[in-house]
Amino acid sequence: MSGEVQSQAKKLGLIDLPRYTFYAQPKKIKVMFSKFKPDSAYLVENWMKNLDSTTTISEFMMGGRSSGYYYLAPQINVYVEIVDKISGYFAYSEDNHVNKIDIYTNNEDYVKAIVKSINDIWDDGILAHLNIKKIEKKFKVKGEDIINAWNSFL
Repeated sequence: MSGEVQSQAKKLGLIDLPRYTFYAQPKKIKVMFSKFKPDSAYLVENWMKNLDSTTTISEFMMGGRSSGYYYLAPQINVYVEIVDKISGYFAYSEDNHVNKIDIYTNNEDYVKAIVKSINDIWDDGILAHLNIKKIEKKFKVKGEDIINAWNSFL
């Protein structure tokens, strides 16, 4: 782990809390310089800032086709890592982005709130909009694990 936010999370023991992992695809992306920021990153950022005004944020490129977004809310004991990877030739298409969302917390209500908020981005829910094959390929995860993770909190 690198970066100040990650170091703070480690120092506070938040990375030792239960980790909940979800895989997603953005409905929208925003291009900032050479970074692509998925809508789930904005959603998590705003949610955490509303509950903990001391939330700190770190964003950086992890190579030419990946970006990382790290959010630490020490007052509510929540740490979230979002990795966005480009999974297709045309980087400006949301369909060519896949995300891994790791939520570290001992409060499952917070996990449910984040998962529900991301799911609510789509009128018919996130599961209908996941390209399981792309996610499996980029993150080396089984499709059934992707679906089961979402279903366990929806």
